[in-house]
Amino acid sequence: MSEKTPYKIKKRYKLLVKIVIGFIKWRYNLSANVAPEVKQLKGPYLLLPNHYGRYDPFILAYFLFPYCKSPNFVSSDAILRDPIYGKLFSGLGAIPKKKGVRDTQVIREMVKVVERGNPVALFAEGSRSWSGVSNYIDPSIAKLVKLLKVPVVTAKMKGASVFDPRWAERLRRAHMVIDYKLTITEDELADLSEDEIMMRLLSDIHHDDVEYVKTHPMRVRSNRRAEYIERIFFQCPECNKYAGFDSYRNQFACNACGYQAMVNTKGMITSKFKRVYFTNARDWLQWQNQNFISHIKSKLEQQENEPVFSAKGMLYSTAVGNDKMQDKGVGIARFYTSKIVFELQEQTLEFTLEEIDSLSAQYLERVEFYVGEVAHRLTSTKHKESGLKWEIAVNTIWYYTNQQHKLSPYLKNLFEAKPAIDLGHIKRSNWSTRMEF
Repeated sequence: MSEKTPYKIKKRYKLLVKIVIGFIKWRYNLSANVAPEVKQLKGPYLLLPNHYGRYDPFILAYFLFPYCKSPNFVSSDAILRDPIYGKLFSGLGAIPKKKGVRDTQVIREMVKVVERGNPVALFAEGSRSWSGVSNYIDPSIAKLVKLLKVPVVTAKMKGASVFDPRWAERLRRAHMVIDYKLTITEDELADLSEDEIMMRLLSDIHHDDVEYVKTHPMRVRSNRRAEYIERIFFQCPECNKYAGFDSYRNQFACNACGYQAMVNTKGMITSKFKRVYFTNARDWLQWQNQNFISHIKSKLEQQENEPVFSAKGMLYSTAVGNDKMQDKGVGIARFYTSKIVFELQEQTLEFTLEEIDSLSAQYLERVEFYVGEVAHRLTSTKHKESGLKWEIAVNTIWYYTNQQHKLSPYLKNLFEAKPAIDLGHIKRSNWSTRMEF
């Protein structure tokens, strides 16, 4: 990349985004409300949107094309290694960042882009939402706002968890709208404290899409509404086992007891014949994730030598720095309370949780972790393994073994949350046995 024009946005890639996202806008019913103050921005600015889908950067930039300069998005370096998306992101001037790791270099690169007169964009949550509710935002974002000294534009996507849920592979025809707002002007920056900046950002970025969908009913035009939902659901509310689910089109079933549920045309969870424990991903995940933390903690306290869980058919890949991933083979990945073991046909690899610097679920829920400058990736050949399960498990171990500095920022609130709902104490009369489709 040229020293004179780092992170240059290439016209042909911008044109490609206009064409592709223009079609998606028409096909999937997307719209935007861009505030007049945002339309008048001519110089650099900082764009801080909420985050749901894999196409968010392209969609967010598309609706700003007619009015403002195109922003350079800060992007996970894992995405930039993808042969297709990586090339597209690079062509749009993406600034690479290691996911889950504090990276001071990316801040310096953002400053360079702004000094050159270009806007920058950053997903302050650090990760796409699993549940439809905005993730934790690190207060250090206020320091960045102060450092860059440019206007702050926020973008709130509403209906995105139905249009492009994180666990799905296909978009759904529903209605998503984006509200763009000038949250902080350049003149206001000097007088606002970091706490005041955070209050404004949280007010304009945080969004509960579950509540939004309830109050803004929409019809989801898709016959694959539940496909790959096992990427987020791995505990069954019927039998309480962590056996995972198997999905097909609009339905999914527990691998242990056969409990069946479905996603209806309103984007809500329901069932034809079984009790409905949770009608949305937000409430299911709140219950499941707290239970899973307790489960992992008990395994840690018992100091068991057996794996907590395993995953077959996992492709192991590795890369150094920003190099492309090199596939090494397919095998079984096992998670222990002290290590991750990967069994290939000809060798067995072990990585202690102490030596791993960070671990996160990436695009298509690949499990990616760093040991020094080396990136290691586990990808399910069936694309159904829950990356969230791996991330919560390792974060739980780190939290209870004094390695809190490694925690994924967006998961920190899990360890301070209220205890999970005890389904056994809920009266049968409160269960919904059948819901409207």
